[in-house]
Amino acid sequence: MRASICLLAGLMTATAVFSAEDAGPSALLRGHFDNAAQAKASNGATPDVAVDIDPAPQAGWTLWHVHIQTDPESTFDQTWAMQLRKEHDGSSALIPYYQLKQDSTPKAASFDPKGWLSLEACALRGAMTAVRAEGVAEGEPCVAVSMNVGARRALLPVGFTLDATSLQLDMNLRGVRTRIDARRN
Repeated sequence: MRASICLLAGLMTATAVFSAEDAGPSALLRGHFDNAAQAKASNGATPDVAVDIDPAPQAGWTLWHVHIQTDPESTFDQTWAMQLRKEHDGSSALIPYYQLKQDSTPKAASFDPKGWLSLEACALRGAMTAVRAEGVAEGEPCVAVSMNVGARRALLPVGFTLDATSLQLDMNLRGVRTRIDARRN
């Protein structure tokens, strides 16, 4: 029993948030991205998507404001809080969090993680460096836990690749995995 408690305590301390000194991918995790070129070229098959990533005052936290316009009368907005962490095995992860009732667009400057619920099962795990970050969520655990999010789960990234000029998002739009190719503006 005592060995189990020590092991658990060791694993809990092994997972850490990226610090300000260890920038890692933190510099990449900011900016405005949109897929206007992709949406135009698809003739309506791919919706217009814009993502604003704003750093929060707390180390390792960003807010991802996702806006999707599927047609001129239908737009959807959701903000996800993302916690950047180093995992116990040295890999990286972005852990999504959501607000149970999001009545207005949260602001990064006043962000408080206490008001958000974790979607740990939807963590975007992968390689993340100062020049490129990518991650993917495991399918079944994420589907099971995100059912509580409701229709907003369509706006939850289930995979991403980010570099200095672009953000590729994998999303489950209309029940179909869709790759969004967004450019940094």
